[in-house]
Amino acid sequence: MTVDDAEPAGPIGVVVVSFGPAGLLRRTLATLDLPGPDVRVVVVDNFSTAENRRAVEELGTTHGWHVVGMPDNRGFGAACNAGVRAARNLGCRTFLFLNPDALITSSVVAELREHSLREPTALISPLLVDSAGEVVFRAARTDLRDGRVHTRPDDGGRATRHPGDWLCGACLVVHDDLLQRIGGFDEGYFLYWEDVDLGYRAIGAGGTVVLRDDLVAVHDEGGTHGEADRGRAKSPLYYRYNCRNRLAFGARHLRRRQLLRWLLATPVVSWEILLRGGRRQLLRSPRPLWAAVSGSLAGIALALPALLEGRRPPGTRSSVLVVHPGAELYGSDRVLLESVEALRRVSDVVVALPSRGPLIAELERRGARVVVVRMPVLRKAALRPSGMATLVRDAVLGLLPAFRLLRQAGGETVYVNTTVLPFWLVVGRLAGRRVVCHVHEAEWPGPAVLRRSLLRSLTAADAVLANSRFTRDVLTDLLPAVAARTTVVPNPVHGPVVPVPPRARLQGPVRLLYVGRLSPRKGPQVAIGTLRELLARGVDARLSLLGSVYEGYGWFEAELRATVSELSDRVDFLGFRADVAPVMAEADVVLVPSVVDESFGLVAVEAVLAARPTLVSALGGLQEATAGYDAVQVVPPGRPELWADAVERVIAHWAVYRAAAVADASDAARRHSPRRYQARVVEVVEGPRRAVSRTPGGTVPRALGRSEEMPA
Repeated sequence: MTVDDAEPAGPIGVVVVSFGPAGLLRRTLATLDLPGPDVRVVVVDNFSTAENRRAVEELGTTHGWHVVGMPDNRGFGAACNAGVRAARNLGCRTFLFLNPDALITSSVVAELREHSLREPTALISPLLVDSAGEVVFRAARTDLRDGRVHTRPDDGGRATRHPGDWLCGACLVVHDDLLQRIGGFDEGYFLYWEDVDLGYRAIGAGGTVVLRDDLVAVHDEGGTHGEADRGRAKSPLYYRYNCRNRLAFGARHLRRRQLLRWLLATPVVSWEILLRGGRRQLLRSPRPLWAAVSGSLAGIALALPALLEGRRPPGTRSSVLVVHPGAELYGSDRVLLESVEALRRVSDVVVALPSRGPLIAELERRGARVVVVRMPVLRKAALRPSGMATLVRDAVLGLLPAFRLLRQAGGETVYVNTTVLPFWLVVGRLAGRRVVCHVHEAEWPGPAVLRRSLLRSLTAADAVLANSRFTRDVLTDLLPAVAARTTVVPNPVHGPVVPVPPRARLQGPVRLLYVGRLSPRKGPQVAIGTLRELLARGVDARLSLLGSVYEGYGWFEAELRATVSELSDRVDFLGFRADVAPVMAEADVVLVPSVVDESFGLVAVEAVLAARPTLVSALGGLQEATAGYDAVQVVPPGRPELWADAVERVIAHWAVYRAAAVADASDAARRHSPRRYQARVVEVVEGPRRAVSRTPGGTVPRALGRSEEMPA
């Protein structure tokens, strides 16, 4: 994976965490040839004294650094996250975390930047040497059997994916894509093991650990804690936090059996940590021994609740099991990707799917772990006797795997994507998990009594997300009991960064486009009827149909092809394409001719974002999604002659519709911002777990109260 060439690379942000007097920065960072055209320097000062703060700020002014003053000393991880936020505001896309006692040349920084931009899912570090040229750190590997740390073996090559591999935080490069995916540094460690934790989560998210042993940085260890002149001896802080955070890491990430082994090994491993400073230090002062003992006891206090009750330490990332009914890349599938991307920033995410498909690669690219598991999916076919038998069989055979997955994934929350998975709502509730259901449908088969029965499982959900007010209203009319726990979160929709404007003049045939499933309810037959009507009126037009059929609906595509056999030079069946933007850019008018209520209208919004005049059916969700856009016309469903009238209006007033479509695209980009959507999903899914909670990437706001609506 590489950064999109169309996306600005941006400078590298060098993030330096400082604590205490500014003298160390003056001797190290101030002597480097930084910043530069592609380098921004951010110094984060963990507060010690007002005098030290002033000295750091003065030094920053002199050398062109951006200084972030922390109100207190919140530790290394919190300071790094604050530095990243500041560097992002300076336009940085990748970050070098550099100790204040480290030295690095501008040429090495430039090469690290280029490597990170080429390989944005990699953690990268140069070889660390001391002033005498002796190697002090290469790459490390934590033995996940007992928590001992060793040098990484050389047999894995430059880049490795072992879950125990990590690089020293004294000189470490991380791209923003990876940081966003894993949520930044965990702020619960305060000092030491943050880099171990970061490496573990990066590997879990599909990243790699890369040692550039052809590049060198100088790190005289101990400079930040006054250890440089004490020989082998370390500071009490070193012993306390290495002993504590070894077990804090275990409590956060390990299964109970592994964690038990770590606890049993603690006396021996803590003694080994203490002896890194030699035995003579124990003759001079009892402080190192006490620091190791007190740190071990603090770690045990964190690990025991995780071992005995499965409770993880405060501030630990939550875990979410996401369940989805398919593995393709249509509307709700693409919305799921946005939800997973949002949840990955604050939680560990496992996604359960009933089958394999193109969605899996996209989920894994966003750092989720994907499992394929048997589950009952409520389709219309389930209303037939044979379909009901299949549904019951899948429910019975899927019950044990579902509970096993919940236990193994450790999910504190079960996020069920759409109402066609009622089985998981009940299983999540029986397992004692917080259950959230995201509703993307506004229509269910059968009479009202049957529909209420099908939706009854929603009462097991702690929170319900609806993708539009229309969906919420239909849902709560059928099931008033869920009204108080339902929140409207409009779907996110990605558009082109800069839409291709519609062509200035309509020369040649008018290019009509239909995007979506080839399904009777989506109305491709209406689009074909519209083309026929236009041709009968003497309007030169073509139609492209972009999409494929649901499984079992091959007959419908065959029927469509048969009806246009004499129009083969006017109709193109394009099949499924993951990226619709290039096809949208070639179209003049987009048709969204659904004949049954749509809950949202993703394709309609995509068309608006692409700056294309758009026609939509006069149905609830479609009208809501496109309200307020001047280049959108609302047309009665199923009436090709009226759709042809609307197309002719666009042709007759092309300049007006063209200008309106460009203006609409800008408005839609704000209204359907993915970033906005992601923040709202996190608020609802996190729920009352924490009112204001510090997460690895910052602060999660207070969860919305029930029955609140999130404004578009």
